[in-house]
Amino acid sequence: MKKVRILTIDGGGIRGIIPAVILNYIEEQLQEKTNNPNATLADYFDMIAGTSTGGILTTLYLLPADAGDTKNSRYFAKEAIELYKQYGRTIFTRRKSTRLLRPAYISDGLKKILKEKIGDVKLSEVRKPCMITAYDISNRNTVFFTLPAAKRFLRRDYYMRDIARATSAAPTYFQPAEIHSLAGNAYHLIDGGIFANDPAMSAVVEARKTTFPQCANPRFEDMYVVSIGTGKVVKRYEYERVKRWGLLQWIRPVIDMMMSSSAEVVNYQVQKLFEAIGCSSCYVRIEPDLGMASSNMDNVSDRNISNLVNAGLTFVRNNTGMLNGIVDELIKNDM
Repeated sequence: MKKVRILTIDGGGIRGIIPAVILNYIEEQLQEKTNNPNATLADYFDMIAGTSTGGILTTLYLLPADAGDTKNSRYFAKEAIELYKQYGRTIFTRRKSTRLLRPAYISDGLKKILKEKIGDVKLSEVRKPCMITAYDISNRNTVFFTLPAAKRFLRRDYYMRDIARATSAAPTYFQPAEIHSLAGNAYHLIDGGIFANDPAMSAVVEARKTTFPQCANPRFEDMYVVSIGTGKVVKRYEYERVKRWGLLQWIRPVIDMMMSSSAEVVNYQVQKLFEAIGCSSCYVRIEPDLGMASSNMDNVSDRNISNLVNAGLTFVRNNTGMLNGIVDELIKNDM
């Protein structure tokens, strides 16, 4: 039986440039090896999942070219890179007021870009099954935006621009997002990275209850999972420096450590899951080095954006064999 091919993308703010660069290489190789210049990631992955910046990338990759068109994508992967490069400063527009009193950034720029680039596409209209994470602060619930649910229930259907805004509403960076389902239900959401910065485990569980063209409710051994991080964070916090920190000093480091550790735990769990069923090759984890790039997810300086692009390109150059193997696996399972 053909594998169910799943792509998952971590959160990480502007560091989303790194997986965008790697996925652009994969898409270009798909085009070259299939002799189809119009091939896109959505043609070769049966499900895409993302958190935060990964949720925005998921949205861009799955947008239909036109309403009702499930066969063609609106954007190529290279256009996602350009979006980050062109609009990074607009997304992270600082407030003039003191950061301690309000979120660091105004969300208006992000909402404007999402409206312009995504428009009125609904979750129920995306090309393939997806899963995008957020957290409901009013009801204290994890939230998973999925295509099957959106097609069954109007209260589970949303505009994709609102989902992208909600999944990237990182605490202290942006204010929580208030969004409404197409049935009119209001939800107050923050970044899904607080519980699943790496959405791989959530994605494979969701896939288990999803119907795909090749099978319904696939077993784990029937999946092929490619999980991509936004750069390995190795920033150290020296004991002598932090031992007297209080609430204000710990706010950002705690968020940083929480998201990194969450991704590490998920990678361990998914890796062990596939090892336990004797199918280690069913799971590929990509965690590039940041190189000269900053680990700060809001560093949108021209220099850092260039360094993030270079980090992605360096990973591609050093891991061409592995990436080409992924491409071959995706094509094989499309035959």
